[in-house]
Amino acid sequence: MSHLVKRLVAATSTGLLLGVAGLAAPAYAAGTCSSGKICMWEDFSYNGSKYVDYTPGSISNDKYEINGFNGDNEISSVINNTDKCAVLYDNDGFSGTRITIGKKTSVSNLRTFANFDNEAESFALVSC
Repeated sequence: MSHLVKRLVAATSTGLLLGVAGLAAPAYAAGTCSSGKICMWEDFSYNGSKYVDYTPGSISNDKYEINGFNGDNEISSVINNTDKCAVLYDNDGFSGTRITIGKKTSVSNLRTFANFDNEAESFALVSC
């Protein structure tokens, strides 16, 4: 085998290995949200990017603005593992149309739950 062919075979093999390594599972499993937290995902059924992984008390009054580049108007599923209700708003500043997700509640599809898919821009945790 010529030196050039050997280098091409080696490069192709390395590329295949890197491609397979790129298919590894994410650091968290779909649907994983620790006890006491509220988590929100980009896609239905707790898949895609996990844009919110919030622990109550981390921010004053538990009012959270979802980042405009990482989740704002992109939330499709929610797990609320807190002891509070989560009020999701379709505008920044905790205003506009809102829906409430009960404590210890999971919503795998915000479209079918309240036609609120890709709407959330902010949320607040409140007593319920």
